[in-house]
Amino acid sequence: MSAAIQRFLHATSSTLPRQCMSAGVLFATGDIIAQQAIEKKGKKHDFVRTARLTAYGGLIFSPIMAVWFGKVLERIPIKGRVGSVAAKVALDQGLAAPNMVALFFAATTLMEGKGTKEVKEKLEANWWSTLKTSWMVWIPVQTINMALVPPTQRLLFVNVVSVFWNTFLSLVSGGTKGKVEVTDEYGAIELIEAKVDKLH
Repeated sequence: MSAAIQRFLHATSSTLPRQCMSAGVLFATGDIIAQQAIEKKGKKHDFVRTARLTAYGGLIFSPIMAVWFGKVLERIPIKGRVGSVAAKVALDQGLAAPNMVALFFAATTLMEGKGTKEVKEKLEANWWSTLKTSWMVWIPVQTINMALVPPTQRLLFVNVVSVFWNTFLSLVSGGTKGKVEVTDEYGAIELIEAKVDKLH
């Protein structure tokens, strides 16, 4: 591994504040891609929406997942590499993923100044379809993550891969209709139909 890559990994993942900053930047990047490349907003860019996604990524998502990857999953007492990876992926996608998808919709809806009624409506409209899409993307990605990436760099790996996933989340959260591009673990683009109406 080159010295430049080592410095980059250290700068972005060595401490919790750096992990939070990296997550915030990458969530913002996903929203910018959503608004500019897909929604074609141009000068009508919603900077408040970008700020919400940045805050969610840096202040909510990253601290929770840093503890999840660094403290919880690493303490699973299963011997054997294959069994350990399978157990970690199963827990991550069976326990963490459903709750984090729900938390995303709840947090971003509340950040918009809406109440619990709107949170419930958003979850009923989007939670299950988003979770199913999440499993399509993240089960293979997390298998690679748990098997090959050092524990201290797993959150960074997730954050980098998340750029296109965050684009998808931004579009769903914003109520956009259309085709959303996400990448699988090999970098291939997959079109996913996102038909979500804005809540009023």
